[in-house]
Amino acid sequence: MTHSAPPDADRQADPRPSARFRPTGPRCPCGTSLTHTPGKRPRMYCSEACRKRAKRAIAKIHETATGTTAATKSGQARSYSVETASPAGQRGEGNGSEAKADTPGGRTRDGRFERRDRHQGVSRGKTFKGCGRKLIAGAAALTGGPDGGGWAGVATCGMVHMCAWCAARILAVRAEYAQGGTEAHVAAGGGIVFTTHTLRHYRRMRYGTLRKGERGGLVATLHDAWTTSYGHRTGKQWLAVKERAGVLGYLRVFEDTWGDDTGHHLHFHVAWFTKRPLSAAEIEVFGDELRARWARSVEAAGGYRVSTSCDRPGCACGGKGHGVVVDQVDLSTAGAVGKYLFKDGDHAGVADLDGIGAELAFGNVKSGWRAGRLGPFELGDLAATGEAEAVEAWQEREYGVYGVRKMFITAGLRKHLATLGVTEDRTDAEIAADEGRGRVPIALFPRDTWYQHILPVRGRRLDLIHAAETGDAWRVRGLVESWGLVWGRDVLDPPPPVEGTADNAQMED
Repeated sequence: MTHSAPPDADRQADPRPSARFRPTGPRCPCGTSLTHTPGKRPRMYCSEACRKRAKRAIAKIHETATGTTAATKSGQARSYSVETASPAGQRGEGNGSEAKADTPGGRTRDGRFERRDRHQGVSRGKTFKGCGRKLIAGAAALTGGPDGGGWAGVATCGMVHMCAWCAARILAVRAEYAQGGTEAHVAAGGGIVFTTHTLRHYRRMRYGTLRKGERGGLVATLHDAWTTSYGHRTGKQWLAVKERAGVLGYLRVFEDTWGDDTGHHLHFHVAWFTKRPLSAAEIEVFGDELRARWARSVEAAGGYRVSTSCDRPGCACGGKGHGVVVDQVDLSTAGAVGKYLFKDGDHAGVADLDGIGAELAFGNVKSGWRAGRLGPFELGDLAATGEAEAVEAWQEREYGVYGVRKMFITAGLRKHLATLGVTEDRTDAEIAADEGRGRVPIALFPRDTWYQHILPVRGRRLDLIHAAETGDAWRVRGLVESWGLVWGRDVLDPPPPVEGTADNAQMED
């Protein structure tokens, strides 16, 4: 059965665990219940004042995406700070005022560090909430060297969808791999076709999950439609299409955004690698095949009928609808592939990369590509202010994104790139746990000191990283003693390094 528009009546309460992250009934962000009149557009706000407040909050995230301001809604002010003020008997945050420096969107190292803290305050998962905070050994080791300072013995989550800190490292490596693979393939005479695959979605629709026994919602529809369109559940017709187009494989990137008017928007950006560059006519035929298969599969997977035509002048879809859009990308432009594949992502990176890789990981966005639409980390920024609707959307996304691959590459394409000398076999967790090379331990913070004097005081972890950047132990010692800690009792000299010892490990929920 197909649907051209959502039903008027609200969907019945979902008994599955993921449903607890959605409102039990229509309500304004201020908490006021809303009454829906059948046949009319559903109300989102109880008053014009509430609507304007919500718009202002989102606009503020677009402009700054940095502060942790209090919630503005009356009767709803909530604090989600993950670090408290100095407990009694402890001194202030140290002298590292430079640790607060940041640019909009948390794109510096310090900005990502603090952004992760803010997002952890409104998250539920143990793995993400423990990233950079939970000890995996009896002590935390402060390290420093030519490439900066850091912490060893502290857990990293490796959650590319949720963690601004880990995402920066993971996407940097994936960017280098994609850059090298794309350039090597094109240099060898191959071609690439770029497409976007999306769903029709509405504000009331659940994000969903891929978890076993709970599979459903938008994320399941997206993945099931892909599987039956171009994956392992396709038939001979698709094999014939691939043969005609000379498809070697594809690199697929998952993206999601959120808007207060339209809810969650999930889609794939895909680079199809072909044996040779296709002509314009061949791309047109290939695109028509992709559209037809996607439209059928989305409905079979339980989604609404995707658009197959468009009358907007100059639209990127070329009048063929937005279910599948075949994009024209100028490969001669530096970073063109990355800008396309990750154009809806969030600023995450720090690495000094050039060309495709830099754009793939870091140079991919404007903040708030359309009015009212936020990227994943921008949604976390808004949720950290206490805005109720954003908090629920963030937590729903946190539950639903579990098990979703940010970047997927087919086995055949991976082998093809390996023959061209481009390989990368590390997992996200292994990449996130890599603290770099050339650093030496400077100080050891035992468990009691870490949990009683370092972690609870906002800014101290970052101040210590700043102090360790030069590798000067005396600078670190002066800082910790200014907090009233005793060197040799509360903070220890590090033991000699033991080769082969892992500094970080992946936690599990």
